[in-house]
Amino acid sequence: MKVSDIKVSNIADKFGSLVSKQRTPIEMALIVLILIHYAPTEVFGTQINSRIKGMLGPVLTPVKSIMANVYVRFFLWLVLLYACCYSKDMGLFFLVAIYFIQSSK
Repeated sequence: MKVSDIKVSNIADKFGSLVSKQRTPIEMALIVLILIHYAPTEVFGTQINSRIKGMLGPVLTPVKSIMANVYVRFFLWLVLLYACCYSKDMGLFFLVAIYFIQSSK
């Protein structure tokens, strides 16, 4: 099969199928990362805030590294494009958009 034989609609359909099947895990991962990023741990005082950040640090550092990977960002960008222009899933679109906004800070 040549590259020219592959139709764009087939690629979009296969990607759409993948995103549709994995929608819930994608959404949950993004929601958890957004909630952790904006968690107001300062409310508990400096000592507890430091303890919380110390406990979450070993877990979040590798996760943030993975999420900052260029291929993961590209995949999420494709999900954003698919949600906006192909499936018209504005809930998923806004969730990915909010993740991109908060991760750029």
